[in-house]
Amino acid sequence: MSRQGYLKQSNMQARPTAPMMPPRSIRLGYNVLLLDSDVIVFDDPYKYLKHPPFKDIVVINQEEAGLAPNGGVLYVQNAAPDGPAAFMFAEIVSRPLRWADDGWAHANRLSLHQTCMYADQDAYYDVLAAMVSGYMLFPKSWYCLDEVVRQDLKWAKASEEMEKHIRFFEAFKGVEHAAPDNWHNLTVEPTASLMTVDLRMPNCRGWPEELGGRWYPAERGRFSKELLQQLQDDCPDCLMWPDAEDASNAAAADKVPTEKFALMPRWLGTSYWLRGREGYWDASLTGGVAQQVGMTKLLVLHKSGVFFMASDEAQSSMVIGHTHYNPIGDTNVHRYVVPMSLGLYDWDLAQKAKGSALYTACASHSCSELKVLAFTPAMEGLLGGSASWQEFAFLLRGLAQLASLLGRAVAWPSLPCDTPWVNMGRQIAAPPLDLGFMWLPWTAADEQLMCTSWEAARGDCLSQGIGLLPWEWQHFQQQHRGNSSTDDATSIASEITLHAEQAAGAGVAEAGFNLVHHVVEINGADDPPGLKSLSNQPILFLDTLVHVDFESLTRVRRQSEAYQSLLGTCDLLNTTAMTHKYSFDSWNFATWQGLKIMDGPSVKANVADRPQDLKKGKLVNRLQHTGHTQPTIKHSIKKYFSRWSMRLLFSSDMMHQNMRI
Repeated sequence: MSRQGYLKQSNMQARPTAPMMPPRSIRLGYNVLLLDSDVIVFDDPYKYLKHPPFKDIVVINQEEAGLAPNGGVLYVQNAAPDGPAAFMFAEIVSRPLRWADDGWAHANRLSLHQTCMYADQDAYYDVLAAMVSGYMLFPKSWYCLDEVVRQDLKWAKASEEMEKHIRFFEAFKGVEHAAPDNWHNLTVEPTASLMTVDLRMPNCRGWPEELGGRWYPAERGRFSKELLQQLQDDCPDCLMWPDAEDASNAAAADKVPTEKFALMPRWLGTSYWLRGREGYWDASLTGGVAQQVGMTKLLVLHKSGVFFMASDEAQSSMVIGHTHYNPIGDTNVHRYVVPMSLGLYDWDLAQKAKGSALYTACASHSCSELKVLAFTPAMEGLLGGSASWQEFAFLLRGLAQLASLLGRAVAWPSLPCDTPWVNMGRQIAAPPLDLGFMWLPWTAADEQLMCTSWEAARGDCLSQGIGLLPWEWQHFQQQHRGNSSTDDATSIASEITLHAEQAAGAGVAEAGFNLVHHVVEINGADDPPGLKSLSNQPILFLDTLVHVDFESLTRVRRQSEAYQSLLGTCDLLNTTAMTHKYSFDSWNFATWQGLKIMDGPSVKANVADRPQDLKKGKLVNRLQHTGHTQPTIKHSIKKYFSRWSMRLLFSSDMMHQNMRI
């Protein structure tokens, strides 16, 4: 297809591939289980789909939100080859083809200016609306109209009339069904609630002007004709459904037997955002069973060719889990971060599929050349003593600064979920976890519940050799355990003291309650030649909090520019944006997503006051309102630094070898 008018036809022709499976399968006499490529299977779904109340439902579909369907998890069974379900899935594919039939001329006359994902979610919603109402409706297509056209009184009224015909809230019926005893770990209650609606055969019914008039070209063209011919060839002896574009078929359409459609209850199948982030997919939090009957896609996951399947040994309390999308994060990264965090990511298969691009950091950067800087486990454990996001982000900046100076990727640390400013006193003992929307909870090997910021799971903080997520970092360490280059590390020994302007008292190991007061600065007087001898080490561990004064390091302009670029794009380090996003003070912000600087009360960290105001074992938020001053963490922090030596520990399996510089 050539691109014409305002419609992005290249997108339109690419999307029907997966939706073609249901209508052709139905015509061929098969049931079909269609799963998106980011679905996790926790249990055999047929144990449930073939049991009442599901066994008598023709179309069983994951909920998107409310009563809207999601095409990512779908099961069709016992559908008539000429019935409503077969028509519905054929129509989802047909709609963009009908606009392509006349070279997009009719679509352009309607001022349809974009695809709006129309061969996917939007088409599904529109066609389901038609199947419920009996009319050919295009409620989502209305949003594809040019914005100026939508303001026209005719189209505004058409939108209102279409909504009146849809009547989802009236048409869908909630019915309680008795649940078998062995389902109770899923349903919690002895009954299972199911939202169902009857699918009826729709008809254009003369294309009423109050519903927008004729939405299709008057005549079929090559594309839609070939689709119908293919479906006819799939079952030569089967009848086709009444032509929905012919108003004379309205009576025949009304006589076609209805078929039952149901939205999956969330325990059977739903998205990570609706259930998984509350801890229901983590077997460590649910007594050894993941409370979701879900599938993490059995097909290709995020272009990686990686398959995910939960262990056969673990009973599941959830059946199908769709990672789907993350409204505040990077959806492309989100899709494989979720199975990683659950321990369901097949690293061996991923390595075969991705080769040298195994980690997100390897985008435009070879993994074979990747070298990493990380806090020691003991040092990372101290970060749970940070008093606020602003302090935590400032400490991460030091790690990122040193990584930029050394040309290494950062192993982004996580925090214990019981860190007071992370959970803010909310419930995290058992699902449903109440951690808000900024944290990804996961269970570490020591059974501690950890929280990783979704900001870390963005390409801006990972790709091009920038950083590793906790699970990527674990795998990287396993890959380099016993590496010969690190076994020889004991032969390297030198020591350089990093200078600071003022000595302080207790060491960092005792400073979990006032971490910023114990930061070592690297300034222009420092020249650590020992670092050159470590350049080939794949892993360096840092056991001290640091700050790099790039302004005084005149010979590292390139590294300084790399860090400044990272600071400008990775919100994990952006103290202004993230202080507002986490909103742990008394005010709330109506908008937050994607903003670097936000309007509202400003905050400033009084680093100098913290030691005398904080007491060990009790964290106090020291952020203060400062009127019109911009939020800032820029202080003359040199005078608060201790005279410390910084140690870079290196060893593939974190043995005792270390080097002081």
